[in-house]
This record gives sequence, structure tokens and C-alpha cells, in this order.
Amino acid sequence: MTGLAHVFYIDKSTGTFADELTAAGLITVLKWLYHWQGIERPAIIQIDKGYCYSIHCDPPLDLDRVSLETQPFYPAPIIQTTKNQVSLPDMPLLAVVSYEGEKEKRNQYLEAYKNLDKTAKRADIVGEAHPALESLPPAPHPHWDVFRMINPAALIGYNGLMAQWLEVGDAGQVGAVSNLLCRLFSQSPNEVAAARTAWREMAKAHNWKTIDVTASQFYNPSQGKGVNRPQPDGVGSGNLDNFWLLEWLKAVGLYEIGYTRTLQGVGDRKTYVPVYGRMTPAFASAVYADFRNRMRFGESAVRSDILVVIRYLQAFLSRSQFSQSESEEERRQREILGDEYTPADFMHGFQVAFYKDLGNAVATMNLSFLNLPGWVTIQEDDDVTAYQAILQEHEEIVRQFEENKGSELDLLTRYRDFIAADNLDPFLEFTTAYSSWLISEGEKPGFPPRKFTINNLRRLLVSMKLNLSEILDSPGFGNIAYAIRQSTVTAQYRKSQGDRRYDVRYGLGRDLVRQSQYPDEFVAALSDFLHKFNAENAQVMETRPGPYRRSVQTSDIEDILRLIDEHGSDLIAKLLVAYGYAREARTPENNQESN
Repeated sequence: MTGLAHVFYIDKSTGTFADELTAAGLITVLKWLYHWQGIERPAIIQIDKGYCYSIHCDPPLDLDRVSLETQPFYPAPIIQTTKNQVSLPDMPLLAVVSYEGEKEKRNQYLEAYKNLDKTAKRADIVGEAHPALESLPPAPHPHWDVFRMINPAALIGYNGLMAQWLEVGDAGQVGAVSNLLCRLFSQSPNEVAAARTAWREMAKAHNWKTIDVTASQFYNPSQGKGVNRPQPDGVGSGNLDNFWLLEWLKAVGLYEIGYTRTLQGVGDRKTYVPVYGRMTPAFASAVYADFRNRMRFGESAVRSDILVVIRYLQAFLSRSQFSQSESEEERRQREILGDEYTPADFMHGFQVAFYKDLGNAVATMNLSFLNLPGWVTIQEDDDVTAYQAILQEHEEIVRQFEENKGSELDLLTRYRDFIAADNLDPFLEFTTAYSSWLISEGEKPGFPPRKFTINNLRRLLVSMKLNLSEILDSPGFGNIAYAIRQSTVTAQYRKSQGDRRYDVRYGLGRDLVRQSQYPDEFVAALSDFLHKFNAENAQVMETRPGPYRRSVQTSDIEDILRLIDEHGSDLIAKLLVAYGYAREARTPENNQESN
């Protein structure tokens, strides 16, 4: 292929993150090709077309010059271990990484990090300076977890790919092979058969043996061993084969955009790959680096899914703000975002693969997709700060739960259904279940459980459904939610401070939601609660000193009855519970329930 090329296409041929890895690998190659031609910051943008990804380049790439290049480059290293170091060929330092050396560096870092005091660790987490952090050993290799995943299960196949690329470079054929890749992706559908034929002729001339290689499940999660041939005519347990250049691109792409980590306490693993809608590589890389820094430690399975979504959003919002140090391409991405944008339009979510540890091997057990929440929409600069506060609040709540406790695993699962599916119903199911957990944990000694703040809760709910503002801003709704709060979390807090004037209504939230399936029963249950609430207020005012709670008025009940008629008892009940168990904003956690 000759002339100029400015658009390339990557077919979505698998429906898994193999497609995203291929696109990321090709972009890496394109950036090297532009570097050869003296263009350090080309305008590259990846766009999701539905059936494929298109990669637009400006200025166009001169393919005639590409064909003439002989200088090698090494976008992914050969992994050297104690077992294979003798058999590996002589290589440039840039083409190899020592597994044992990186492992030792990581161990030294973790040992030193473990001995830091809490203030230093806190400063590290929030990105602040601290003297103790300056004395830490060098940080682990940013791709250590990829090395760990590959070794030993996929090491031979992976190193075979990298060794073949090394041979291409040694023969001075990097330009010719890069041109072949440009031809392969110059149209959709991609002509893989033609590229394989062209490679076969090139390989014959240079005595290269590699044509097709085993498809690794680490880059092809749907193509491990088993009965998944495109046209099966029998049952076999062998691996599938793919064209080696495609596999090489996927391996390169994994370093660029993949996040993989073993799960906390087990040998199982999850790999997350972002699915871009409209993104420049420089901005994507900046977000990825920030995100990876936030996800340095292993998590349990469900909580990992949740934190990946939350922390990627935090990184995206952080990088979307203007910075004096941002690159030209990052500024270009901010121009693409515009003054009003929804992050989910630019990064749709994550393709996820769960790998089960089988001892000597791993098996792909589940493929899933985590959406990026569509309710995060930026319309003005202050919105970034507001959503960052919401996401931080949600993370602090989620981090309270442990998956080895049944009730807390249920809470995590409900919350994941909300954050990953962009659906309000699971969130209201979560806040209902969370109300019972809050009261239960509040009875225990120690730091009180965290609560949603009313301001952040309102922002989230209105972002998901604009018509909820009519409900949330109703005086009657606010006053009845206040009554629920005073009878539950506030009463419990006062009890812990020695103030026992008001009884704690255990199970109130759960009971109200259970009755809400039938409007008449819900109104009766709510009326009974409000009657007892006002009666208790009157009794305390007669016998005890203030300050006192304010009582619910007839107009408040009329408001809530109107809202039930318009929106249904189930929604109103769940919103009352969500608001009723939240706390006022800008109130210290340990003194929050004093009014």
C-alpha cells in the first residue's frame, strides 16, 4: 500500500476486549510510525462506529516512507525469567524485562510501604506530599501485573510473539511489516486472509516459521480451550489459532489500556479493558495513568468492579479540567468534550473477564460489561467538583463492606447493579437495605458507619431522573424524611451520647418499603408512624428540657398523599427512606445528628 492514509478501521470481530486491545496496539504502532517521520504529536482520535473502530490521523501517514523504514522498536518486552534466560536470544535492553528483578523491586517497595505510618499512607492515597514518601524505594513497574499474569501460564506463547517481532526488526523489515498492518486495517471488513498471505510470502523469503499462533485467553477471553470454533463439527479440547500479527497487537494493546489484578485473598484474576466512544490516545493515557495509580492494591471481586468504575470516573473528571502542563493532544480532547459533556459518551465502560485460578492453570469463567454511569453530566466547571464529592462519598461507603459477610455482599451486589448498569432501581434497593445495616452497625462501638449526605444524594437522584426534583423539593416530603431521620439515625446518635429522650425506631425503613407495594397499606403504616412521632414529641416537650424536634403538620401529610397519587407509593417510600437515613451536609460525622 502506498500514498497517504489518514483513517484506519478495526472490526469488532469478537465482541470482547480483544477488539479494544487490537485498536490500542495499532495506535501504538501508528505513533511509532509518525515518530519516524518526525511528527511527535499527530492528531489521532479513536471513534466507535458500532461495527468497528475508526482511527483518524492528521496529518495523513506517508506509507511510502513507512515501507522504507528499517529502525526497530519494541512496544512490548520479552519477559526473562530464571528458567528461560539461557534459551533467550541476545536482545537490546529495551526489548527485555527481568521478571525476577521486577519482582524483587516490587517486594522491596511493598515492604517499605507497609511500614509507613497512617498519615503517610493517607497522603499517598490522596496525592499529597509527605516526607516519608520521598524515602520509599522505586515504585513497582507499572506493568508488573501484566507480567505476573503472563508468567508462567502464557509465557511461552507471549515470548514467541515478541521474539518473532524481534526477528522482524533484526532483518530490517519493520517498515514492510508495518505497511502490511496499515493495509490490513485500511478498510472494513479487515482483509485478514490477504494480510496472512502477504506475511506468508515475506516469512518464506526470510525463513520465518510463525504464521498462526495459539490464541491466548488473556487477550482473547472467549477463545480459550473448548468447543468454540466458528463452524464446529465435533468436540475437542484444543486451543484456537489466530494470525500472529493480530495476537501481537493485542499483547501490545494490553500494556496500553488493560488493567489486570489478582483478587484479594485468592488466586483468581479480573481484567478490565476500557471501551472508548470518542477518545484521543494522549488523553486516554493520562486518564489511565491516574486511574492505575488509584487502583494499586487488590480488591475483592464485587468491590473491585465498583471501585474500577468510580475511580476511572474520578480520573476522567480530574484530567478533564484545564492544566497548564497538559499536552496539545489533551487540550484537543478537552475541545472535543466541549463545555457540556457526559464522560460515558467518550468512554462507554469496561469489558471484563474473570479468570478462575485452577492451580497450574486458569480458566475464563465469566465475561461481563460495566457501564460508565450516564448520570454524571458536566454542564459547568462546578459540576466536576460536585461529582467528585459524590463519587468520593460513595467510595467511602462501599469500602465499609466485606464480601465474606453475607449481608454486606448483598449490599455490594446491589450497589454494583446500580453503578454498572446506570439504573436508579438498584440504587433505591441498596439504600433500603443500607438503612437496616446503618442502624445495626450503629449499635456497635467504634467509628459510626458512613451515611449519604442529603445534598449529594439529591444531586445524584435528580441527575438520573429530572422529574424527581418535584418530589425532593416538596416541603411535605422533606419534613417527613426529617421525621424518619430523627426517629432512626439521629435518635441512635443521641442515645450513644446519653440522650434517651426519644426512642430509636428499629427497622422503620424496611417496614415502610415492605408496605409500599399496596398504597393503602403504606399510607396506613406511614400515618401510624407520624402519629407516634408527634405524640412522642408532645410527651417530651411536657416532661423534658429542649431542644425539641419539630412535629409533622397536616399540610405535610397532604403533600405526601398528593405525591403518592402522582408517582406511586413504592417510589415515594424508597425515596423517603433514602433521604431519611442520610445526613445533613457540612456536618462533622461524629456530631452530625444534633438537629
